[in-house]
Amino acid sequence: MLCTVPVHFVRADAILPNEGHDPEHAASLAETIRREQLWRIPIALERNSLAVMDGHHRLQAALQLKLTHVPCLLLDYGDVEVTATREGYVVTPQEIVRRAKAQYLYPPKTTRHRFPSALPTCNVSVWLLRRKSDLTACQIARMITVLGLA
Repeated sequence: MLCTVPVHFVRADAILPNEGHDPEHAASLAETIRREQLWRIPIALERNSLAVMDGHHRLQAALQLKLTHVPCLLLDYGDVEVTATREGYVVTPQEIVRRAKAQYLYPPKTTRHRFPSALPTCNVSVWLLRRKSDLTACQIARMITVLGLA
């Protein structure tokens, strides 16, 4: 169950997208996050490469909002099934990671990741995610625990 997987705070600029996104959807999501001042669902990443499994629009919203860290789940492809939603594309864990590292993006919504359960919610204050280098990811996690947001 993904609800038992810890949420990690990963630098937004370290995350590797592997497919394009709809700019209007990303902007709308950024506006919702800005208005609510809450990050609700972590981005799912491949543990070793930090390639996005689920959350390309959330990543773009984070970059638009200039967030330094983003709540993420670090997962392994051994636990996640992936398929292609468009014909003519090779979609394997190895190809997804290769494309992410090469910045050679699939078209939007080309990959479909199936997780063993729904992604959990995290409800993290955007203020904490905007902090510059004066706070580490560990310090952010401690503040969330102290504030009772976890």
